[in-house]
Amino acid sequence: IIQHIAGRLQLNAHHIDVAQRFFHLAVQRNFIQGRRTHTVVAVCLYIVCRKQKTAHMLIDFAEVLQADVYELGSVFLKFCKLLHIQLDPIDPSLYIYRFASMLEFHDKTQQVAST
Repeated sequence: IIQHIAGRLQLNAHHIDVAQRFFHLAVQRNFIQGRRTHTVVAVCLYIVCRKQKTAHMLIDFAEVLQADVYELGSVFLKFCKLLHIQLDPIDPSLYIYRFASMLEFHDKTQQVAST
């Protein structure tokens, strides 16, 4: 499941490896009990993305899973609380290039994103 979600979001092997470690912690702490496995897997990958400061948003994971973003957010917050994970606030500049490319500036996307 981790590789499928990571592949859909173009995450690399390092992301998968770290997410697998988080998932094993979730299993050890019995966090998956009563939760969908794919939801916990997505949360593990999202935590890795947040720590690595990639441009992935929680809604991206929700789209891949066809799941409710609020459910993912709830599981994310509970898992972070359980493991005492402190994440920095999201830097909005991570998303500038992503959204500039959606506006179809073509060869000027980089120029637009950097201004």
